[in-house]
Amino acid sequence: MGETQNGPPQSVLECTFNRAVKVHSTDDRLSSDSGALLLREADHRLGLTESLAERLIDPRQPDKIRYQQLELLRNRLYALAQGYSAQDDLDRLAHDPALRMAVWDRPGEAVLHERLPSQPTQSRFVDTLAYQRGNREALREALVDWTHRHLRATGGNRAVAWGTVDVDSFPIEVHGQQQGAAYNGHYHQKMYYPQVASFSVAGDYDSTREGHRLGNGFVHATLRPGTVPSQQGSRRFLREVLRKVQPLARTVDLRLDAAFMIGEVLDFLTNEKVRFVGRLKGNPQLDLLAEPHLTRPAGRPPCEGYEYTVELGPYRAAPWQHAQRLVLVVVDRPDPASGQLFLMPRYFFLLVGWKEGEMTADEALAHYRKRGTFEDRLGEFNQAIGPHLSALQFAENEVTLLLALLAYNLVSLLRLELEDAVGGQWDLARFQNQVLKTAGRVAKHSRQLRIYIAQSAEFFWSLLGQRMSQWRLPSRWSPPRGPGPRDWVPPPPHAHQKVVLRC
Repeated sequence: MGETQNGPPQSVLECTFNRAVKVHSTDDRLSSDSGALLLREADHRLGLTESLAERLIDPRQPDKIRYQQLELLRNRLYALAQGYSAQDDLDRLAHDPALRMAVWDRPGEAVLHERLPSQPTQSRFVDTLAYQRGNREALREALVDWTHRHLRATGGNRAVAWGTVDVDSFPIEVHGQQQGAAYNGHYHQKMYYPQVASFSVAGDYDSTREGHRLGNGFVHATLRPGTVPSQQGSRRFLREVLRKVQPLARTVDLRLDAAFMIGEVLDFLTNEKVRFVGRLKGNPQLDLLAEPHLTRPAGRPPCEGYEYTVELGPYRAAPWQHAQRLVLVVVDRPDPASGQLFLMPRYFFLLVGWKEGEMTADEALAHYRKRGTFEDRLGEFNQAIGPHLSALQFAENEVTLLLALLAYNLVSLLRLELEDAVGGQWDLARFQNQVLKTAGRVAKHSRQLRIYIAQSAEFFWSLLGQRMSQWRLPSRWSPPRGPGPRDWVPPPPHAHQKVVLRC
């Protein structure tokens, strides 16, 4: 039989615009974040947090533990994935029924009565991840592991034929006295300057080919001080990236920002026989090479202007060991306001690690321009996940960044499944608002917990459920264990059993 509701609803607001409308509050069985259950289902089927928790070192005494590291990890990741970037949000979410059911590693209906960890508990967990030897590297390794699991589970346990890795640095603004944060004159803000690498199948994040969207995600990252040069540590970073992505694709190439086009990096990639394409900063010598190719043909120009590529042959700057293929790209577009061409054509240079017979100059340009979607991904990571790097210590802020990137990979793999099924592109904020932030009501019935979600989300949830049921995790990874019985530890006397708001 079903259960009865606990007590009459409490009046909250009398609406004067329509006297028939009354606002009441009810018990704590309502959730606005039912999507946490979708996250847990994807997490469970791929064994993501389970595998990561097994690699984390927990220095706590087992007989005094109420929350396992696995539960602390899920709690923080699911909150970040739903857009709750501040740790203080966890005090309110501790009582959300959908999040409680998703996070707790216990079987049965008792999970509905378990409150989740508070903000101070999560803060101590971040300290453990930051300062216990090996834990930060476990988080870093999990980035590529999670991407790899999704790619193999959806691709019949096969590596893709061709994958592309995009590498770049981006700013995260901070306010305070965080260790390593500094004012950056280029961005005009106090910030950290992390470096990240992202993998995409066939170099296309928005591919219209079925299956080519799946298996994309961040694979490596490191937090850096706010004033560090973009190219600092580039060779070490790229060497680690190439090691990690080797199992994902039979052939891997790189798309690089102009800051990486230095002799140390170019010679390393040439010696390792790694294909790449990157934009090269201009200089007077390059301008002289481009000058003969900037003349406009006689006659009236077309309304859309001109765009063309020119092979300039091998080019080697003084510090480089190897000459590189240089391509000139001329973009001579009219002014949108006047419709007239500018006085001089605009142009830039690409260095291409393929031979002309392998990839033409036009193909190299088209391939490089797909990097723009990766830059969009960095933007939506900042907006939709938006990690608050507010701790005083650098190590704790790097842990927060890595957790945020893992949360992005988790929610993005569901977004990619939806895109692959229905077509089109969904930005992450839209996916969070329309799919994850779904209203739900929890009820007990015949020793079951049933959550009734808003009808507007029914199609998306049903579709994602069907997609997840087709995943097949290869045997190279241990199958997920799932929750198991364990002794119940009551919350401490000071723990709030009802929602406490911090204003």
